[in-house]
Amino acid sequence: MKNLFPAFAALVIALSAVSCHSHGREADSWRALLSESDRLAAGQDWEQATEYALKALSAPDWRDAQGWEHAVEAERLARASGTDTLIAVALLQKGRLQLCGAITEGEAQDEEALETLQEALSFAAGSPSLKADILLQTSQAYIGLNRFKDPIDKEIYAKAGEAIDGAVAASKDPSFPSRALPYWMRWYRQGGNWKDGTECCLKVLDGLQEDDFLMQSQCWNNLVMLYAQAGDVESSASAHQQYVYAIEHYMQKKADSRLQEMETRYETSLKEVRIARMNIVLVALIVLAVALIIMMVISQAYIRRIVASDRGKEQLLRLISKDLASPRAGEPAVPDKETIRARCSELLGEEDGIMADDIASYINNLTEERSRRVKELGLTAREIEVIRLSAEGLSAAGIADRLHVSVYTIKNHKQNIYTKMDVRSNAEMLRIANELGIV
Repeated sequence: MKNLFPAFAALVIALSAVSCHSHGREADSWRALLSESDRLAAGQDWEQATEYALKALSAPDWRDAQGWEHAVEAERLARASGTDTLIAVALLQKGRLQLCGAITEGEAQDEEALETLQEALSFAAGSPSLKADILLQTSQAYIGLNRFKDPIDKEIYAKAGEAIDGAVAASKDPSFPSRALPYWMRWYRQGGNWKDGTECCLKVLDGLQEDDFLMQSQCWNNLVMLYAQAGDVESSASAHQQYVYAIEHYMQKKADSRLQEMETRYETSLKEVRIARMNIVLVALIVLAVALIIMMVISQAYIRRIVASDRGKEQLLRLISKDLASPRAGEPAVPDKETIRARCSELLGEEDGIMADDIASYINNLTEERSRRVKELGLTAREIEVIRLSAEGLSAAGIADRLHVSVYTIKNHKQNIYTKMDVRSNAEMLRIANELGIV
């Protein structure tokens, strides 16, 4: 099984790579950002947790209802942190969503937005720039409350203007008054102040970039209504032409952007399909490699088992054939092949004698080989007898007593045996004698 570990490890790594690739596509999604926010919140890192929750609001895949969920989550984390600035930022996000109707995907909720933004102001005292942003959104909430009133509520209208003034006064950024111009523009138009409104719109147009067609269309649309309020029909018609021109370019730009996005997504999807196919091929190759390794391990184990079995059979056959295949001096001759075969067939109980033939052939060959080697050594009958008595564990004196000769005679026989076998000890002599079937 040790041989299988590298293969299984490679398989796990490959599958992990496939998994990591699929999750990587959601790295910037609102789900991933909120998941990271939850992880940081679990570690009580409230500031970072709130930051990630707010990032989810600008994630490319968020939609209105989801954005509201993000804002609520950001507020929860901010309140848990106890940091006023973070709470103010979260409430500002909620207020913006309420103003654009992001909760119901329909009409804006101006009254609810106003309450949210006023609460945000209570937490923004330590941040002038944040307070200025909240006041600008507050002005939009007041303007929204007057959207469908005719005539408009003067008190609410005045509060909208005061909010814009307060935002400009609160901000320390020199460029902030320019940022506030679009808010003034909407305020002037709602109040029917066509002179200041026209001037404000023209200032906004002067400060816009050439490709900011959305803001241009809003300015020209305001100018259409402001000139109409002033009774300047010609200027109103000209402004309407500019509005149409700006809105057409905006829609064209948006369509081009959408088309580019679709092309990018299509290319990305093609790449993902190719990568997925490559991953499948890779996993298939790894599985195939693992299968091959398993087959190799099994085959090797089977081969070792066969070899071990053959060795065991050979050793067992040697033991069985020992008495038949060992040359014994002074004893009757070893039986011939037919006699050995008949005896093996009798012992095995075979009728056809197929296995007996194989065993008889083996024993006959073994007998001939041993006889040849014993003959080559030139051992006498007495020397073979001394070897066998030594194998019984008898000492030189014991062998001398058994054979009724002197100890010196036995020692002389052993020395001759050592010389013929080319050995130096009794143990080596007995080992070779066992191989030759003498003992």
